[in-house]
Amino acid sequence: MLCERCNREIYKYEVCNFCGRKIGTECVKSSRRVTKSIRLVICKDCWSDINKRKLFKSAKESDAALITVSLV
Repeated sequence: MLCERCNREIYKYEVCNFCGRKIGTECVKSSRRVTKSIRLVICKDCWSDINKRKLFKSAKESDAALITVSLV
C-alpha cells in the first residue's frame, strides 16, 4: 500500500480526519484521543491550514463526532 501524501510504501496507515487521505506514520503531524473511542489524526498538509489546525486543537467530544461524520 502507498501513502496518498508522499507515495512511499507503508504497512500501517492512518486516515486524516480533515482531508480523508490514507497516510503513513511519517506524514502524520499530530494525533489525539478525544474520547476512548474517537481518535483525531491530522496530516502535515492539513496542519498548515490555520482553520483546520484550530479545529483540531479545539475539538471536543461533540466536535469530533461531526468531523469524522462529515468525511463519510
